[in-house]
Amino acid sequence: MIVISFDGLGTKDLQIVKEFPHFRRFFSEAAIVPSVKTVYPSQTYAAHSSISTGKLPARHGVINNTMPTPRYMTSANWYWYRRLLKGKTFYDIAREKGLKTGAFLWPVTGGAKIDYHVPEIFQNRFWRNQIWLSLHNGSKKLQLELMPRFGKWLLHGTAQPYLDTFVHKSAMYTMLKYRPDLLLLHYCDLDHLRHDHGRESEEAMEALKRHDERLGEWMDYLDAAGPSTIVVLGDHYSLNVSGAIRLNSFLARKGFLKISGSPNRVYRYTVLAHPAGGSCYLYLNSKEKGRKDQYAYLLQGMLEAFSRENDHCLEKIYTAEEAAQMGADPDCLLMAEAKEGYYFQAEIDGPEVMKWTEKTRPAGAEGATHGYSPEKTDYTTVFAIRTHDPSGHELDHHVKPGTYNMDASLIDEGPTLAHLLGGELPEADGRVLKELFETEQPN
Repeated sequence: MIVISFDGLGTKDLQIVKEFPHFRRFFSEAAIVPSVKTVYPSQTYAAHSSISTGKLPARHGVINNTMPTPRYMTSANWYWYRRLLKGKTFYDIAREKGLKTGAFLWPVTGGAKIDYHVPEIFQNRFWRNQIWLSLHNGSKKLQLELMPRFGKWLLHGTAQPYLDTFVHKSAMYTMLKYRPDLLLLHYCDLDHLRHDHGRESEEAMEALKRHDERLGEWMDYLDAAGPSTIVVLGDHYSLNVSGAIRLNSFLARKGFLKISGSPNRVYRYTVLAHPAGGSCYLYLNSKEKGRKDQYAYLLQGMLEAFSRENDHCLEKIYTAEEAAQMGADPDCLLMAEAKEGYYFQAEIDGPEVMKWTEKTRPAGAEGATHGYSPEKTDYTTVFAIRTHDPSGHELDHHVKPGTYNMDASLIDEGPTLAHLLGGELPEADGRVLKELFETEQPN
């Protein structure tokens, strides 16, 4: 069983990839849920954690890609480690059943008990060594085997498509040599290039074509190897942006945080903004927790005025209770949602709001992003399962090929994957998508 996450794959992409030969073949034999709601905030690490556990971010604890890190707002610490994820995952079930597991860049698995493991963890401090980080948090022997074979001629840091090519070649090699029973793959090519160039950019379309080739290689290999299951999913979609909001710069001007040093760092704050792409958490210093209601009321009014003065750039300001009901961090003070076309930046100085055109986009600004509310229009992602069992009797679960227009969310995927593995996630917020399966088949 292989679970392939094409990071950033959205429902709208189906009309494109269905014209590609390998996606067309896959979808013709798969049970497809074409419109799956993501979670809030719709960031990669929160989303994959919900896929893994079947829980909303508020319950599994990974409520963003990164953690609030006042001293390093533009290079914050990430939720890299499995110990930060609360609850059982579907890949834990595989291990409990004695199955061999593998994972390549699957988010929030640093230090996880996975047999063949290349973790997604990157150096973000000059005193940290990338090789040590990867080896310490994944499979040492496997990584030392893979790097001389593929790393030297495929990797160019985290640049794409080189990183995904390395992941693909390494995962193929691992499957051929070690034959893990469950393999998790996280391909980032599409999402990375959408951030850099825009959702419908030529570069993003080329990434979809590369994904088609990768999927085709996996189907060819697995079909020749015997009975198998391939799961293809996305974690979120993206929206094009032409403006940025820096709430920390606004908070600094209003006296809620103080800046010191070069480069500038937050050395003291009462309220801190922590971006999540198209949404943004606002956190109150724990020393002021007794005055949370007063600060929430004050800041809400100030942010509403700020939005009116700046093109109504904030679509919605959620209270902590409202954010928690949507599955976001209940410990925030407030949560701001950007109007479509805007996203949040972590910088603590400079312009509070910026706008640009395609020709005037500043260096480092994104062309498209995510993190927005799952309720945004045309913002759903995809989930599909293909079972290959020529005899019809070796797999425990067979899907009914077809398109299923149902109410589904990322939190339903973990329970469904656990079901495929013969287990369950009893603490999940989601459900098993039983509609996708035939009746039980004999062994």
